[in-house]
Amino acid sequence: MLKLTFPGPEFNVSFHNHSDMSDGAAPIELMCRTAKAAGLREFGMSDHWVIPDDDAIDPSSWRMIPGRLDEYVEKLLALKKELDCETFTLRLGLEVDFFFGNSTDVVKNLEKYPFDYLIGSVHYSDRFPVDHSINDWIGLSQEEIAQICEGYWKKLEGAASSGLYTFIGHLDLPKKFGMVNNALYYPHAIRVLDEVQKTGGAIELNTAGWFKECNEQYPCCDLLKEALERKIPVVVNADAHHQDHVMRNFAESAKVLAEAGFPVR
Repeated sequence: MLKLTFPGPEFNVSFHNHSDMSDGAAPIELMCRTAKAAGLREFGMSDHWVIPDDDAIDPSSWRMIPGRLDEYVEKLLALKKELDCETFTLRLGLEVDFFFGNSTDVVKNLEKYPFDYLIGSVHYSDRFPVDHSINDWIGLSQEEIAQICEGYWKKLEGAASSGLYTFIGHLDLPKKFGMVNNALYYPHAIRVLDEVQKTGGAIELNTAGWFKECNEQYPCCDLLKEALERKIPVVVNADAHHQDHVMRNFAESAKVLAEAGFPVR
């Protein structure tokens, strides 16, 4: 598995990306070839791997079908053999949803595959789909929103403390639809960062947030400053779901990291 070191990789890598084997719009082959042509030094596919610990949760509309994991790995290994060269490396990854009831077993079952990295993410607070649709949030009371957000941060803290993942994905995701004041949950985020530091993990700067209602990268600049204080590595990722987005807003990310105080890279 990759081990990210402080301050993090250079800007011409991206490890958080999706194909049409989960909720992306383009085939794996097109995503990888486009990334190489765009000049990325390292590019990773990380389609969604979601094995809930609750039968009431149904991620079937956006996760990879579990029975296709062998196919996914075989495609990536074949492309790696074809595309890798002195200036480009294709990485094999997955974005793995964390659940308290089965996270260790889920990751253990992936050990037989040659993954370079795993992203630890949370998309459900209890059974609530945090980032599925703004319509899920409309009409909720402030008490309900608070309960959802607290559940989200508790799960993310569990993911961080587990040490199972190479880095944590889109740290402050509940702000996505502009329905949540994430500043209210700053202490929760600090606890997550403390756990990332303890386990020697990393986080990402995810540029996809700039294209959502929140109009801001994940995480916010204040949390990037907290990551800097803890010397937590940060990797810039596009979270691309389309081949045209493999380096989307990377220049803006450099400015944000510089504003947060990270060394110029």
